Amino acid sequence: MNATATKKTAKTNYKTSSNSQPKEDKFITKILENLDKVKASEWETYTNFKFQEPRNLFTQKAYQGFNLLALYIDTLFNGYTSSFYATFNAISKAGGKLKKGSKGTVIEFFSFIYKDSETGKKYTYEELQNLSGDQLKKIVKIPCIKNYVVFNSNQIENIEEINLNISIDEPEELEFQNKENCESFVNSVIEKGNLVLEFVKKSTGAYSPRFDKIMMPEKRFFISEDKFYSTMFHEIIHWTGHESRLNRNLKDGFSDKEKYSFEELIAEMGSMLICLQNGISSELINSIRYLKGWSDTNKENRIENIKNAFIQSKKAKKYLENL
Repeated sequence: MNATATKKTAKTNYKTSSNSQPKEDKFITKILENLDKVKASEWETYTNFKFQEPRNLFTQKAYQGFNLLALYIDTLFNGYTSSFYATFNAISKAGGKLKKGSKGTVIEFFSFIYKDSETGKKYTYEELQNLSGDQLKKIVKIPCIKNYVVFNSNQIENIEEINLNISIDEPEELEFQNKENCESFVNSVIEKGNLVLEFVKKSTGAYSPRFDKIMMPEKRFFISEDKFYSTMFHEIIHWTGHESRLNRNLKDGFSDKEKYSFEELIAEMGSMLICLQNGISSELINSIRYLKGWSDTNKENRIENIKNAFIQSKKAKKYLENL
């Protein structure tokens, strides 16, 4: 085996462990903490809020997926005029000082831990490249979700004085963006996933688990293209739950009020993710409103349930991307 072949083996021969979830979900807890601040009478104020994509203050990179949702909620409900965020360490390194009493919000990033299954020794990814094939077979690859606390730039008291050009280490994003436009995304699911789509004379979209097809009103009957596509994406997420795909037990779930409500939450969150990756932000406030309503009416085990809904919606999105 030559050196090049050994390098390729280093990327594929280790085992993967699925034990990756933190014991306490601070990420979802913080989202709910912000949602709990909202009163129904205040929704009109939030509806008029102009969406600004949350970005890292120093790299200018946009946050993605549910990190974007968490930071948008934080910006919205705390009345910030900035959509830029950074960690305490990065702010301090740049010479910044947080205002007294500042509270950050939690985001999630994805990384891996590489460990020898026999000795427990940990390796960096770079160190793996120098291991033999036999050594790599004993390496366990453990997915790890890490929480980071970030602060809005409005919370920096000397924002005008800090150095915005500092170099900071960026962890790998849990989500990634796909810049396909909406129509090509739908066509791709139809062609590669054999999605059956039928346009009918109905007032709203629907997915039938029994017939495994989506029924939609024509685009001209919606108040906007954004609304049409967000509805379409919602139904496509339901479609991924069919027993021949991700098997979320839709036949029973659609007849059970509690299970149906949970499946609707999965579809709404999944639709939101696909909307955002395709540049649709106007429907984000409606997804937040749905999440708020769901969390208010499903208080029991809501952190665990919302966490599971987020996981299931990301699985659905990933399924669609892998078609």
